[in-house]
Amino acid sequence: MKRHFPIFLTLLCLCCMEANAQRKVENPDGNRLDFSIGFANPTAQQTFGQYYKSKGLQPRITLEYGLVNLNYSKALNARVAAIAGLEPQSFNNKTTYASIVKMTQKPIGGRFYPLVLRKGLESVKIKDGGVPFLDLFQYAGLWLLKGFYLEGGVSPGVKMTEEGYPDVTRSPTFFGWGVSVYDLEEDARLRFKFNFGTRKYTWTNASSTTSQIKSFCMEVGLSYKL
Repeated sequence: MKRHFPIFLTLLCLCCMEANAQRKVENPDGNRLDFSIGFANPTAQQTFGQYYKSKGLQPRITLEYGLVNLNYSKALNARVAAIAGLEPQSFNNKTTYASIVKMTQKPIGGRFYPLVLRKGLESVKIKDGGVPFLDLFQYAGLWLLKGFYLEGGVSPGVKMTEEGYPDVTRSPTFFGWGVSVYDLEEDARLRFKFNFGTRKYTWTNASSTTSQIKSFCMEVGLSYKL
């Protein structure tokens, strides 16, 4: 067994290298590290919304890294990515008006892209059928559809601070969806990225009630292919 282990390890490494090379060829959007900045508009929901109201747009930062591609047809695959970020949130107290509750969400989780084109938009052949600009609308629809994602995870150790009240620490879970689109230079190592979507943070209070914050966001960023 000891004699065969180096051979087995070498074959395993070669298979991993080949799979990684194949992934890079088949999926232009895969194996990328993305950095995005933008704004979110957090809105207090459920129990939390009874006492607080939003202060408007807040800054937001997101990191994303493509982990694995799951091929399930000749034209499509699914992509799984890891995400992390920072999302400061501030709300006014509806009762005192003067006090403000502040917190910083630190989301960690994953994104699932179910409809990624394995060989990019250029591999899709669309006929306009004699209708002006029909092919452009269809390409635009595919461009958005292939960027559709679902996301989920947790925001651990979020400290909620409000003057006159003791600090409270919660670890909200989050779930959301959105669309991430890159520029059309699919073979470029460095690409521009635009993202919009919505995310809902949920946690349980000490009184066993549930609170939520719904956050709509828009971001721009850069994507680097490793």
